[in-house]
This record gives sequence, C-alpha cells and structure tokens, in this order.
Amino acid sequence: MNSSLDIIGSYLIGGIVVLGLVGVMFLFNSKAQETKLSEIAQYSSEQLGNIIEYDFNKLGYGVTGNKIVSITDSSITFLADLENNQTVDSITYSTTRENNILYLLRRVVEGAQNRQWIEPVKSFNIAGIDTAGNDTYTVSNIKGIDVKILITKEGYANSRYSIGAFWQREFYPPNL
Repeated sequence: MNSSLDIIGSYLIGGIVVLGLVGVMFLFNSKAQETKLSEIAQYSSEQLGNIIEYDFNKLGYGVTGNKIVSITDSSITFLADLENNQTVDSITYSTTRENNILYLLRRVVEGAQNRQWIEPVKSFNIAGIDTAGNDTYTVSNIKGIDVKILITKEGYANSRYSIGAFWQREFYPPNL
C-alpha cells in the first residue's frame, strides 16, 4: 500500500512540475513574441521617419510661389524638388482604409511619373504650425509642420495587447 501511495504521489508531483515548466515555456514564448513585434514596430517607425524627414526637410525646395498645396489633419500635399533635378515634384501624404486597416499613403508625382507606397499605421496626424506655435490649417500662415505617427503590431491571437512605436517630429523647412 505504501508503494502505491509513493507512486501516486510521485506522479502528482511530477505532473505539477511538468505543468509548471509548460507554463514557464508559454510565458517565455509570449515575451519573445512581444519583443519581436516591438522590434518590428520600432524598425518600421524608424524607416518611415527617415523617409518623412527627407521629404519634409525638402518642402518648398526649388519652388516659387505656394509650396503647400493643401493640408488637413490627416493629409498634406506640397511641392519640392526632391531629387535636385530642376523638376518640381508633388508629394502627398494621406491615409486610406482597406479591410478595416488604416494605411499611410505616400504619392510622389514627378512630371509624368507617379510613384506611391503604403504602410499600415494606427494613426497619422499632421498640422501646420504658425509663428506663435499654434496649430493652423491656413496654408498662408504655416511656418512649420507637426507630424505624428503611431505604428502598432498586433499580438498573438489571444493577446490583450498591441505592441507599437510612436514617432513625432516638428519640421521648420528653410524654404517654407
């Protein structure tokens, strides 16, 4: 009888240890996934930020007259000679929604060429800045541009959390 109790006790203790190890394995697996998603979101925001910085620092370069064509809280169209080839490009940043996913759309029109790409984002906000530092959407009053982007990567199927990166920058292009 004692040997039967010993065997049953050993199985119970062994089962508890195995379940504990499985739980720790699932915890480490979810933490590894969160870390990877965080790295992807940060890399995406860094790459997107580099493109936006290049474009917005060139805003108005090589253009006479109005440099900003239009601006709303989620889109902007401006003119610039991006590639320094004496051809004025029209650059548009806007958002579009497909299958309930918000995308940041960048469209560059150079002469007859039209190039565009899209990047999934959680939010994209843009505002003009006047001389007093206030937000404005009146093109003639804009002296700077404030850009805010939130990029998120959804966690695994049963996760309650999303992993993301927030990117914000104010631009005061010398040609504006």
